[in-house]
Amino acid sequence: MGALVLAFLAAPSFGKGALVQPPTQSRVRSVTLDRSEQWTQRSKGGRVFEISVAMPSRPPPPAGYPVFYVLDPDSAFETLTQTTRAQENLLGPVVIVGVGYPSSAETANRRFDLTLPADISRLPPAGPGGWGPVGGAEAFYHFLADELKPAVQARAKIDPARQALFGHSLGGLFALHVLFSHPEAFSTYVAGSPSIWWGDCAVLQELPLFIQHQSRDVTHRRLLLTVGALERTINPEERRAAEAMKLPRYDAEVQRMNMVGNVEELAKRLGALQPQGLDLQWVVFPEETHNSVIPAYLARGARFALSGW
Repeated sequence: MGALVLAFLAAPSFGKGALVQPPTQSRVRSVTLDRSEQWTQRSKGGRVFEISVAMPSRPPPPAGYPVFYVLDPDSAFETLTQTTRAQENLLGPVVIVGVGYPSSAETANRRFDLTLPADISRLPPAGPGGWGPVGGAEAFYHFLADELKPAVQARAKIDPARQALFGHSLGGLFALHVLFSHPEAFSTYVAGSPSIWWGDCAVLQELPLFIQHQSRDVTHRRLLLTVGALERTINPEERRAAEAMKLPRYDAEVQRMNMVGNVEELAKRLGALQPQGLDLQWVVFPEETHNSVIPAYLARGARFALSGW
């Protein structure tokens, strides 16, 4: 007889009907993410960001915690946090930092923060209100590097050699911009469905300088590129959304964005740098759209980063 059954039989009896039944419903409580905190931070340029930080359950390693900085935290922060916590016993603890916005007015600045300068007339339709200001990626990079990183390091013991940047869509574009222009900023980059098409593929103009830099210093850096297989063409749910938003020519724009083809071509170009220290992986997730692929890119990115450290 199993030990669990023996323990049950040995439990004290409270008479007939002794098992206590819990109430059918307890007091309703808000759902919170444990070991996490949030604050707003004003940049030197006057912008206001909402910062979310999730801490692991274990004490820091001797060199400090590794850190994942993730953009668009509304869709990524909790998923990435729970994904890494589920693997903590296997791959070790990590701090998750989400970089977002405290209001809808600030959220509109996302397009500015994550993009390179571009000719608005050559961009695809953006729905009501248009694109708004664009081209602020360099200023946003300096906020991350010069202001946010020190704030995080003031709250926990951080390993400066193990820091990763996660971004999806325009966030993936931004991650590539940082890798190509400031490769020393992070040791690992995870670019999900990157908008390489932005500004007539302006980010690829930064690639030759990065290739020269990586070939010269041969520093170990890591890049994961991911994209959904259904991003090749418009799918039924995206068509319905585009029609609801009254976006014209959306089918043609999806073709012009060439999401999967751009990732494949970039992976081929960067493959030549693997002997020079670039650890490159790229994945096309089957049966996933631009939005449905987000959990998959986060899960693969977490394992890619943690297993490489």
